[in-house]
Amino acid sequence: MSRKNAHSGASLALVALLCSAAAAVRAGETTQITTNLTVEQDWDSNVFYKEKDPNSSALTIVRPALTIENHGTLGHFIVNGWVSDHTFWDEHDLDGTDRGVGGDLDRQLLPRLWIFGSGSYQRIQAHDEIRGPTQVSIGGESPGVPGQPVITPGQLVEGAVPTLDLGQGQLGLRYLLSPLNKLSLSGGPYTITYLPTPSVPPSDLRDRNGWFANLTLDHTLDPLDTLSFSIDANSTEFADTELNPFTVADPSNPHTVPLTTGTTDSDLQSFTVSWGRSWSELWSTNVALGVRRLETQNMGQPQVITRVAPNPAAGTVTPFVDITTASSDDVGPGLIGALSLQRTLSRGNVVLSYSRETRTTSSVATSNVNVDTVSLQYHWRLAEYVTFTAYGAYEHFTSANHFPEIQPATYVADSFNPITGPEFTCAQGSLVETGSGADKGGQCELSAHNRLQSNLWNTWARIDWQLQKRLATFVVLRFNDRSGDPALFGNPYDKWNVGVGFHYDYDFTY
Repeated sequence: MSRKNAHSGASLALVALLCSAAAAVRAGETTQITTNLTVEQDWDSNVFYKEKDPNSSALTIVRPALTIENHGTLGHFIVNGWVSDHTFWDEHDLDGTDRGVGGDLDRQLLPRLWIFGSGSYQRIQAHDEIRGPTQVSIGGESPGVPGQPVITPGQLVEGAVPTLDLGQGQLGLRYLLSPLNKLSLSGGPYTITYLPTPSVPPSDLRDRNGWFANLTLDHTLDPLDTLSFSIDANSTEFADTELNPFTVADPSNPHTVPLTTGTTDSDLQSFTVSWGRSWSELWSTNVALGVRRLETQNMGQPQVITRVAPNPAAGTVTPFVDITTASSDDVGPGLIGALSLQRTLSRGNVVLSYSRETRTTSSVATSNVNVDTVSLQYHWRLAEYVTFTAYGAYEHFTSANHFPEIQPATYVADSFNPITGPEFTCAQGSLVETGSGADKGGQCELSAHNRLQSNLWNTWARIDWQLQKRLATFVVLRFNDRSGDPALFGNPYDKWNVGVGFHYDYDFTY
């Protein structure tokens, strides 16, 4: 899928939503327009996400937004747009303005048929850690991080990123088969585009385009229990991006090789069964278990190889490390699923959840990853107008692909033969030879599994106080800690963030 098509898909989805909104207004349904402004003053302990010698800075966020909502007996329609300006007091190179527009539609067409969809387009500046997705959407303020975009579900697994353009369009139909059975079919395109900056040239970045689709059957067993059967598919294509040229130290002929990341295509299909139950007015659970199939193709991926440069006059050869490209294909099954437990309290609730999913990533060390996430959220109303929310999550990332780890082989001294070529050996792993005669090369295949791993801790606590009908203030404390392989997940780091601010909104209905 081309980038143009992906952008067009998101645009068409938004156009469809706007047309539906106009029809709703003509039908005389209730429409509400809300304008709001969020202002937050933060202090960030590590604005560059560095492991050592972090740089701290005060940070001011100003975020105006506009939302148009239409509700009626046939459904709803929502359009929103926002701008979030970030000013770093001590690191002005990180200053930037995020912006986005999105919409959501769910409307009944016939007694048993509904149409639903969503679309969004965002530009995210290079100031924060972003995890982009199979499906990109925005929902105002993300949990615990006022003024930040909401991007779900996660697909990128990288640290601080450069400027991004994110676009997604989704359209679907829902049909009521019977009073107890409901069938939904939806899908659409998405795109993630990295934009160059003065400090980050485009050669270091990788774009991606793709599509996703979902077929779900919901069945109501009884007033307390529901079952869902879901088939999902998504496909991601990464761009072939040239990195900085690599100079090969060939004694007989030094030359420069354009090093590229190669083109990577990932296709994922999954089947999931979910069971939700309300045990009482206080307890509810949801369990999901599924299987998935993941196929990943790497085409034109750079690999190191040992070659020799003959010196006929001296009757000797000199080994050197060259760069070659190779293609590989990995197909494998896996388990996915989720578990959540919710307890309603007299003045709040507690939610404990676990999930296992597979995400596609982009990196020179390309690997998809399995992600295990455990989270706990606690919400409590301290007083009539004061609420307290705390959240903690632990994410563990491990490689999902089985691609071999390649290193250059060692030339066996005085083994060169003009006809059969050189001989190579490996201190560890198995020897792989390519070519013949003087052009023969040697590589060591160490492992058939990418053993990249990473861990991420994310916690925050927040107090919201409603001062007036339209005015609220808040204070929030956040902590993030990432460790693991820099090749795929970015630099290990930890950081604190403290913020205070206010939120003002004004709405009117017609």
